[in-house]
Amino acid sequence: MGGEGEPKALQMRFEKVEREQGEMYRRLLAWGTPSVAAVAVFVPLLHVGAVIAVPLVVLVHLVVVRLMLVRDAQRLFRPVRRLLNRWTIRFAFLWIGLPGYGAMTVPVVGIVLGAGTFVVLTTVAQISTLAALQRERSGQSLSRWEQLVPVALAVLTVVMLVVVIGVAVLFGWTVAAIAEKMQAP
Repeated sequence: MGGEGEPKALQMRFEKVEREQGEMYRRLLAWGTPSVAAVAVFVPLLHVGAVIAVPLVVLVHLVVVRLMLVRDAQRLFRPVRRLLNRWTIRFAFLWIGLPGYGAMTVPVVGIVLGAGTFVVLTTVAQISTLAALQRERSGQSLSRWEQLVPVALAVLTVVMLVVVIGVAVLFGWTVAAIAEKMQAP
């Protein structure tokens, strides 16, 4: 079926993807960091609009990383590794991106924290994908950490959602009880 050139062609493809991803990583940091810093200058001025701006920045950054940085590498992954790597990056954006970019609402300090968040998230995606790419190239099966990190983050996300919903319900019940007591003669 396959000729002797197939393993060499595949090896060259892995090398090309690694090289191009490294170049794209440097370009993303070069133009993305100052862009996020520029956006961070205006986020405190948005007041309530920051509630929309922060998740929008997270989403745009995630899409840019997905399309420009890791897409070609993920095409070389087997399906389970592709899925786990994709979710690891998504959870990183959820757990690091929302609070990091949310800090952009603080004047001046938010500029540094927003730009730093961009660098950290882009680096997490780069390192995670390169590690998975090297393991894929060498034919290694999924390691324990590749499986456990996204699962642990998924469980943590569900637990936090339950806690937030519980706190919101408790707060609503408390406000309703106080309002009822204030209306009673």
